[in-house]
Amino acid sequence: MTPPLTIILTNPTMNTPTRKRSGFTLIELLTVIAIIGILAAVLFPGVQGVMKKAKMSTASTKVRNIAQAYLSFASEGNKYIKNTGTWSTSTNTSAQKIYEWAAVLAYNSDLNVAELWYVDADPKNETATFPKLVINGSGSSATIDSKFGSPSSENGYQSWTTYSPTSKNVTETMPLIWTRGLGTDGKWTVDDGVWGDKGGHIAWGDSHVTFLSDTSSDENQFISRKGDGTTSADWNAAVTATGGTPATELSPTK
Repeated sequence: MTPPLTIILTNPTMNTPTRKRSGFTLIELLTVIAIIGILAAVLFPGVQGVMKKAKMSTASTKVRNIAQAYLSFASEGNKYIKNTGTWSTSTNTSAQKIYEWAAVLAYNSDLNVAELWYVDADPKNETATFPKLVINGSGSSATIDSKFGSPSSENGYQSWTTYSPTSKNVTETMPLIWTRGLGTDGKWTVDDGVWGDKGGHIAWGDSHVTFLSDTSSDENQFISRKGDGTTSADWNAAVTATGGTPATELSPTK
C-alpha cells in the first residue's frame, strides 16, 4: 500500500536568525552630545565656584596658622621681627624679605612647613613645585632652604606679604600679614594679587582672618595707629604710630 503523501509547510522566516541592532544612530549620538554640553554649561560654573571657595578656605587657614605662630613668638619676652639685617642663626629675629620673616618663625616657633606660605590658586605658582621646609638643619647649622629663599616660577612665590619692623604693641585692628598684591591705595593688583583684583585675606593682631575686596571703601579701611579715630586705605596707617616713615614691606618680589 502506498503511504499517503504528506506535505510539510514551513515558514521561510522561522529558521532565519534575528539580528540584534548594535550601536547608536548618528542622530542619537548628536542628541546625547548636545545634552552633555547643556549640562556642562549649567554645572561647570558652579563647580568652579565651589573649588575656588575651597581654595580660599584653605588659604585662610594657612594665614591664620602663620599669625598664631607670630603671636606665640611675640609673646615670649615681648619679641618682634626687626629689619636691622638679614636672617641667620645669629640674627634670628631679623628679616628683610618675606622668606626671612618665615625663617624667623620656623626657627623660633617651629613653623617650618613651607607649604603654608604658598597658595595653590596663585597664578604665579601654576608651574611651581613648592619646597617642603623653610629652613634646613637646626641650631647654629640651620639655613634657609635654597628653593624657599629663591622665589621663582619654578620654586614658587610666597603668596603673603607683611611689613618690618613689626610693632611690639599688636592690637586686634593691626594687620599682621596679608595676601600679596595689596597696594597703598587699598586695592589688590591684577598682576601681583593672588586672587587678581578681587581681594585678599588679612590676618589681624588677634589672629582672626577676613577676606576683603579692598581696603579703600569706608567699611574696610584700616584704623590708624595714631589713636585719633581716623581710618585709611593705606596699611601703613595701621602699623605706623607716628604716620611718618612708611614701614618696609616684605614680599618675595621686593
